[in-house]
Amino acid sequence: MSDLPPMADLPSEVLTYILCQEPVKTLIKLRCVSKPWLSLIDSPYFIHLHLHYSIATSSNVTIILRKESELFSVSLESLDAAVELAHPLMCYSNRIRVLGSANGLLCITNVAEDIAFWNPSIKKHKVLPFLPVDRPCDHGMSMCGARAYGFGYDSAHDDYKLVRISQFVDLESEGFASEVKVFSLRANEWRRVEEMNYVLCYMKKNGTLACGALHWVVTKKFKLDEVDQIVSFDLTDENFRELPLPKCLEDQRVQIEVGALGDCVSVTADYHDVRVDVWVMKEYRVRESWFKLFSIARTEVVGSFKYLRPLVYSKSRKEVLLVLDNQRLAWYDLGKKRVENVKILGMPDLFEAEVCLESLVPVEACRKGYGKKHNLGEENHKKKRDDFLSEGFKLVL
Repeated sequence: MSDLPPMADLPSEVLTYILCQEPVKTLIKLRCVSKPWLSLIDSPYFIHLHLHYSIATSSNVTIILRKESELFSVSLESLDAAVELAHPLMCYSNRIRVLGSANGLLCITNVAEDIAFWNPSIKKHKVLPFLPVDRPCDHGMSMCGARAYGFGYDSAHDDYKLVRISQFVDLESEGFASEVKVFSLRANEWRRVEEMNYVLCYMKKNGTLACGALHWVVTKKFKLDEVDQIVSFDLTDENFRELPLPKCLEDQRVQIEVGALGDCVSVTADYHDVRVDVWVMKEYRVRESWFKLFSIARTEVVGSFKYLRPLVYSKSRKEVLLVLDNQRLAWYDLGKKRVENVKILGMPDLFEAEVCLESLVPVEACRKGYGKKHNLGEENHKKKRDDFLSEGFKLVL
């Protein structure tokens, strides 16, 4: 017989540490063990602890693949098989769009512009209030030249927010106007915020979440010869600001795309038929902190490619998972500077990819008592969590 004590006799801190390392599917089953376990796993403290453990250890990371009206999930750790997800929105024989991901929540929409916050791990969702597009005051403007969304988490207010930018253009005068609205999950309402005085470079391109802000590639004027730049929208103060580019990209007419790697902003610079450079900003908003992570010549990749997007680091951070032409995935080895294609069972032949954590984070318009408890005990809970995780990592190491 084993000399180990039964789980019920373990100190609560040890039990909590053990459970926070488990995947969500296991935790959902363990909720049925007993009422104390149910209470623990459903508690805001444990949900946050599990989330932060996953983030700190790069665990429970999945890749969401979208093809038309179908969504698939693939574990980043194994990359073995694509599992189809049953999403909660009607398709109307058209495609589903993924507008973003934050802390395990996906924001999805359909052709009827129904929008939902959805946690596929716990199979819970919330449909947002419908938001029509206002007509511009200037009747010379088109109905809507471009529309972009961005989804993210405001840590200062413990709030999930969806940003919608509707841009109207006047082709004759080359003028434009924008309408920006933000949905707050905590307030459960849409409201209008300041306009964005930039032109979106890519229609329907989602904002990239990094460092508590959403990011888009824009130009200052509605002209083809304008140089691309990056604008950010801070999810806490809800203001737009320019983000400095690497010095070598400032005046070049090179195609750029903004992304995120780890917890940093990244920029992909595409030199068309020659190469693709990937830059990472180590310190947010500090121009001098940009560094070139890697560069890939098109001749280095078997089968070549027209489009490349760095998606996520491997758990060891020695490799970067790439999306090539929205048709295949490949690992780029940062040390060996080598590309290796990834084969996944059941993966669609054409897809869009999004990184998503598996988490217990709930989707609720109003979490009564949670905000008050969280705010009043925030410093104490944060210290306990940090000390707890620190000790836990020592045990692992």
